[in-house]
Amino acid sequence: MAELERIHETPSTTDKWQVQLSDLLTSSSPTSKVALVGVGHPFRGDDYVGSFIIKTLMNECKGESIGLFDAEDSVETVISQIAKFSPKRVLFIDACEMNMNPGHVALISAADTNYPFFTTHGIPLKLLASQFLSDSEALVLAIQPEHMEVGDHLSPKVNDSAVCISSFIATTLKEADHANGN
Repeated sequence: MAELERIHETPSTTDKWQVQLSDLLTSSSPTSKVALVGVGHPFRGDDYVGSFIIKTLMNECKGESIGLFDAEDSVETVISQIAKFSPKRVLFIDACEMNMNPGHVALISAADTNYPFFTTHGIPLKLLASQFLSDSEALVLAIQPEHMEVGDHLSPKVNDSAVCISSFIATTLKEADHANGN
């Protein structure tokens, strides 16, 4: 789980992530690939949200310009696969402490994250991205957790956000695919 150095929510930016994410997803092409990477520990409550979203998408989405990677709590185990995919952009989906209401979503640069030395997933995303994905723009789709206690269920608000995000990504990718004649 990441912490953000700064983020401010205003009524005009509440759904800004959807516009930004749509732009990111529809800009993908065989020469401009996007990797979506789910992050989260399966037994740490809302920390699992990123992995949950990717697992959902793996059942619904396919494509040569979008790569789906489920890292769970160990991004370093898939980082070489991500690098081999050669994405122009990498979107980590992760629970992030933003001091917002549970389930709040924001799309931010990985460079704007501030992880404690020990996190729920080994090496901080910002460090992994800068060291192993230096040719890619690294972003984080951050979801505010409600609880991080040991358990295997997402809280209701975070689950609602996860379902919304999964549906939004799947719909956006299907519409882009259809618009491209596929």
